[in-house]
Amino acid sequence: MKFKIIYQESQKLHTIILEAKSLESLPSLDIFPQNIIKIVEIKKISFSFTLFKNTKKEVYELFTQLDIMLSANLTFSQSIDLLLEEQQEKNIDEVLSVIKKSLSTSLVIDQALHSYRKYLGETSILFLKLGFENGNIKESVHSLVKILEEDITSREMLTDVMRYPLILLLSLFVSVGMIFMYVLPNFEFIFRLLDDNIPFSTYILLTIKNIFDKYWMVLFGIITIVTVFISFVLDKYRYSYHKLLVQHLPLFSKVIQNYYFYRLFLSMSIIVKSKYQFQIAITNSKNIVNNLYVQDMMEKVLINIKNGMSVSEAFGKSKLFDNLTMKLLHTADNTNRYEDILSDIALQYKKRFQKSLKNFSSTIEPLLILIIALIVLWLILAIMLPIWNLSAVIN
Repeated sequence: MKFKIIYQESQKLHTIILEAKSLESLPSLDIFPQNIIKIVEIKKISFSFTLFKNTKKEVYELFTQLDIMLSANLTFSQSIDLLLEEQQEKNIDEVLSVIKKSLSTSLVIDQALHSYRKYLGETSILFLKLGFENGNIKESVHSLVKILEEDITSREMLTDVMRYPLILLLSLFVSVGMIFMYVLPNFEFIFRLLDDNIPFSTYILLTIKNIFDKYWMVLFGIITIVTVFISFVLDKYRYSYHKLLVQHLPLFSKVIQNYYFYRLFLSMSIIVKSKYQFQIAITNSKNIVNNLYVQDMMEKVLINIKNGMSVSEAFGKSKLFDNLTMKLLHTADNTNRYEDILSDIALQYKKRFQKSLKNFSSTIEPLLILIIALIVLWLILAIMLPIWNLSAVIN
């Protein structure tokens, strides 16, 4: 990283450019000047497609390296120092520097990493915090790696399922666009010969083409306004939108629900295994689920447990979970084997997530193929029927 440093010397302003790993490491350089007025980072112009960068994998690889070092009986501080000596991505390097600074200043880790919450994710910060609080950072990092690995695997499964439908939709849009731009103009003179005798399907096709030709800017503006409006509405009524995602969307809600509950119970089981109370496990795990409705329901579960309800009664009152989950939680209440039962529930939701993904895929793909087939049939009829009618007129 390069920094432009403006400093004062002999009652004059001077500028120097220095290169360092981070802003914090600048003072350790021999040529670092005194009387600093301003330090500005010189940002490189980058043409990398950060939109497609897999930051989840970066974070997973970071904690995997950290887990290996801790397993080799290195201290957490030594492991951070070793990682800083290696060439890292810019964000990873900054995160490691912040962690190192928090270790030396006794700053609480979740506060120190607050600005990197979106990059690292709630899960990473949660397990680092729990590890430092409980003095078992080695176990916490190992558990975190397991959760991140499961999370990446689940996301890859979802991506694999959605890839084929998205390719189908993209192919449809490209094909229709090519027909409108290159095929249809070559047949318009034939359609004019038929005057008012063109088939209804052809009339619709020509009307759509004329609307796009004359009012494409208006259409673009309308689409932009509608998109902004939908984004505004979804942001304003985010709670209702999150509830709709979890409960009321056919097929898709089951996928989302099973994925959220799998992550929730997996995190809770790991926290309980670390000898934390059940209430602490719920408090920390509910924020891992990025859904306001589920978070609100879990907050109510937590309040009911604090008010003296059993775990199974509190979870049952939320009406989020099925009979099997309730029976297992009831068993945990009677046997006090919460660690094992929570792991079993997480495993059940993992299997359901995989099954619901397959069901979603097996339903959405034939449906998309049917829709594409109908659109292609309409396009063929709209273009070919006038030609057949014209040949009949000529005969």
